[in-house]
Amino acid sequence: MKNYTVKVIKHDDATVEMDCVLSWEAFAAFEKRALARLGEHLELHGFRKGHIPEEVMRKQLGDELILSDMAELAIQELYPTLLEEEKIDAIGRPSLSIAKIARGNELAFTLRTAVVPAFTLPDYKSLAATVAPIAPAETTNADVEKVIENLRHLRAYGHVHEEGHTHGHTEPLPEIDDAFAKSFGEFTSVEELKTKVRENISKEKEVEARSARRAAILEAVVEHILFVVPSVIVESEQDKLYAQLEADIAHSGLSMEEYLKQTNKTKEQIMEEYRPEAEKRARMQLVINAIARKENIAAKDEEVRERSQTLMTLYPGADKARTEAYADMVITNEKVLDFLENNVS
Repeated sequence: MKNYTVKVIKHDDATVEMDCVLSWEAFAAFEKRALARLGEHLELHGFRKGHIPEEVMRKQLGDELILSDMAELAIQELYPTLLEEEKIDAIGRPSLSIAKIARGNELAFTLRTAVVPAFTLPDYKSLAATVAPIAPAETTNADVEKVIENLRHLRAYGHVHEEGHTHGHTEPLPEIDDAFAKSFGEFTSVEELKTKVRENISKEKEVEARSARRAAILEAVVEHILFVVPSVIVESEQDKLYAQLEADIAHSGLSMEEYLKQTNKTKEQIMEEYRPEAEKRARMQLVINAIARKENIAAKDEEVRERSQTLMTLYPGADKARTEAYADMVITNEKVLDFLENNVS
């Protein structure tokens, strides 16, 4: 028999409200755990930390604090059960409002959480078939010469400058000769180096063309679906875009503070400018997730491990769990886009 009741209210903004009442008997069961947790941080003269008698702790802490900690523990434990029992596909952390809390009484509270919006997928295979393959752009001699010029800057200064900028360097750029070519690997001549550069540029343009078609396929599918994107997902995408901007600014040698002064903008203004793109990205990700579920597409454990290990090498100190979650998402996205590209009807 359940020791709680819950009333679920679905809102049009892709959130769900759960009005819950937990019996006093079930609520009271968390008191010892709450006292133990609070006692870990309580210091009283004459008692060892963590070994204060319950009666003394009750007087020192007060009933309000004890009940509040009991509620936190109880709700933390009950929340996953509520989601499972009520079949709620929650996103992010819920907001909490406690309506009633008193010793000897039921605990009444309301949880509100963003949820994965419900929508019906269109015939995505047919839609994918309407997007023709995109031919890669031609690799020109100018493309090759630009890369060679960048390599001269790299060899002379250790980094690449934008065209027309010397950043105070006076060292002459190296001559484009066979010795220059040999300094970049197993090349015996400039022509060999240029041939390899041309091959690499062509491959990059092929990847760009394929990525452009994949994006067009996904946009064609998304255009046929209407749903509200939870604000928590949009905000997460805004954070990602801003973090990328910070990384780009740092790479250019500026601080974020200097950049904001130069552009005469605040972080809040930039975040708001990112909102349309963030919502677009969030919408696409939700559609990809829905196709992955329908087609049983998922990243394999070994794929996730390998990709996350590579990321951890590139970004030492990154959180392992978050890195693995990111790797899982990226690999699954790639598999879904492969599916859309190659399984059109």
